[in-house]
Amino acid sequence: WVQFNFHYYFYALIFLALDVLVVFLYPWAVNLRALGSASFVAVLIVVAIILIGYIYAWKKKALEWK
Repeated sequence: WVQFNFHYYFYALIFLALDVLVVFLYPWAVNLRALGSASFVAVLIVVAIILIGYIYAWKKKALEWK
């Protein structure tokens, strides 16, 4: 077995979270006019949660390679 540094897994999880966000945003963007303002608010909340998590990790210096 090859042992990898934990940072590889951490960056993979960040990539996975952002990739899932893009997968959910694409169909929403295609049907934006049909879905209405309630879906717009819901997507803003999801993006805000992801952004807050990213800013929190950045402030805690969790994204720096040690």
